[in-house]
Amino acid sequence: MELTEAIKGRRSVRKFKPDPVPRDVLEGIMELALWAPSGMNRQDWFFIIVQGEKKEELKRVFSDAFNDMRPQLEKVFAEKPKIIESTKNFFETFGGAPAFIFAYAGKGPGGDWDTHSTAVAVQNLLLAAESLGLGGCPVAAFYDDELNDLLNLDGEGESVIYLAAVGAREQM
Repeated sequence: MELTEAIKGRRSVRKFKPDPVPRDVLEGIMELALWAPSGMNRQDWFFIIVQGEKKEELKRVFSDAFNDMRPQLEKVFAEKPKIIESTKNFFETFGGAPAFIFAYAGKGPGGDWDTHSTAVAVQNLLLAAESLGLGGCPVAAFYDDELNDLLNLDGEGESVIYLAAVGAREQM
C-alpha cells in the first residue's frame, strides 16, 4: 500500500475480527514504529504486545477507566448519549481486538515523560498496521500502577502513554 493511501485510509477501528495477528506481522509493525523520530534522537520508549489470557485481564482495567471518564463524556456529549454508550462498550470489549500494543514513554531531558516522541512512534505503528491491511485504535492509557502490575513491570520510571488495539477489521 502506498503511504498516501495508508495516511488517508487510517481510521480508529472499533470492531475487529477475532483472528490472531501473526507474530511476524506484529514484529513488522513494531520495526516500523521504532523508526519514528524522537526528541534529541533518544528513542526512549518501549512497547509491550499482549494477546490471549493476559489481554482479557487488562480489559478489566480499562472497563474501570471508563467509569472514571464517564462524567467528562457526559459533559461533552450530553446531547449524544449513543457516543457515551459506544465508548463504554469499546472500553469493555476493545471491539474484540486480538492484540494490544502498549506504548511506554521514557523520560525526556527535562525529566518529564516524553509523550510527544511516543505519540509519533504510535502514529508509525498505526500507519504500519494500516499498510498491512490491519486496523488499529489508539487509546490514551490510564492506571499506570495497575497496568504495570499486570504486565510484570516494577513501575519505577515507566509510564504507559497509549494502548493500541490492533487486528483485522470486522466488516460493518
